[in-house]
Amino acid sequence: MNNKRIDKKGYRVLAIVWTLAAASMAVAFVRRLAEFNLLLLLLLALSTLTASNFWKAYRRAPEVGGPSPLDAPPRPSTPLDSGRLPLGVELFADDEPMNHSNKDSEENTHE
Repeated sequence: MNNKRIDKKGYRVLAIVWTLAAASMAVAFVRRLAEFNLLLLLLLALSTLTASNFWKAYRRAPEVGGPSPLDAPPRPSTPLDSGRLPLGVELFADDEPMNHSNKDSEENTHE
């Protein structure tokens, strides 16, 4: 089995998800309070304990300096972001330049 370590951001996400699950179970339990349901009460207690444990793990987890796998990669800032090519940049490397300095070349003579 792969023992992959969870970073601090991962524990925070898990804690938030389990907190929302516990809140959902609390709402379900309160809505059915007139007809007591032991299963809902157990799920509420387990969700609350799990959320509490993840919040504790989040607080104890060391801060890591690397980027999270959930973060988007940095976007390069290029002149192409504006949609226009900068001056002097050719679109294709195999295109011939517009102004040729060598007029005697065999490629330039179209006879």
